[in-house]
Amino acid sequence: METAAFLKAFLGLFAMMNPIGNTGIFISMTGDLSARFKARAALKVTIVVLIILVGAVFGGTAILNTFGISLPAFQLAGGLIVLGIGFKMLKGGENEAHTTSEGSRKISAIESDESKETAVNNSLIVPLSMPILGGPGSITTVVTVAAAYPGLSGQIGAAAGTAALTVTMGICFALSGLLQRFITPHAQQIILRFMGMLLIAIAADMMLTGFEQSLGGGVKQIVPEIVEEVDRIRQPGQSGDPTTVAN
Repeated sequence: METAAFLKAFLGLFAMMNPIGNTGIFISMTGDLSARFKARAALKVTIVVLIILVGAVFGGTAILNTFGISLPAFQLAGGLIVLGIGFKMLKGGENEAHTTSEGSRKISAIESDESKETAVNNSLIVPLSMPILGGPGSITTVVTVAAAYPGLSGQIGAAAGTAALTVTMGICFALSGLLQRFITPHAQQIILRFMGMLLIAIAADMMLTGFEQSLGGGVKQIVPEIVEEVDRIRQPGQSGDPTTVAN
């Protein structure tokens, strides 16, 4: 298992998915429902998000190859997406890449009637699991990490980091009744801004790596062509008559 892939996947998703901060969303959805129901709901969300992201880890590179997208190009594009999300979080705004208008309406409906377990169950997959948690930003993060460490060991490392973070998130959701006492709105803003700063650093690393690989690939392609052209120009003089060279 590639340790670097594990750490990058875990830290990247920790900042992107923000388990502690998103526990506040889970609390707003489940309200005062029983602890047993919250545990079942947390397990359901964990499994769905894990399937989405682990599937992206093992299938993301194949999708890139199918559409002819190079890894450096995807790293630059993914870095730009993550950078925008990081700046938004640093300013204290919500992560729009993980929300939809339909999702907001569903969450608002739940908040007005917290006692309906059926309504909560219907919203655990959409919008909570997708796109709030397993949204474009999270998928971009795991695909970029997996593509940066090609081979089975890299994919296993990225998948293990994804699984570790997803399980951590599930534990936070299952213990939401206890955490509710400590996660105040002010604490959520502090966590949100810190995660935004961490995302900006991760995005910078993605873009720099993509630019370096793109530049390096271009140099490797151009330099042999220059050398070949120089050899072609020098070839007639080297293969000509020695007397001609002496004159």
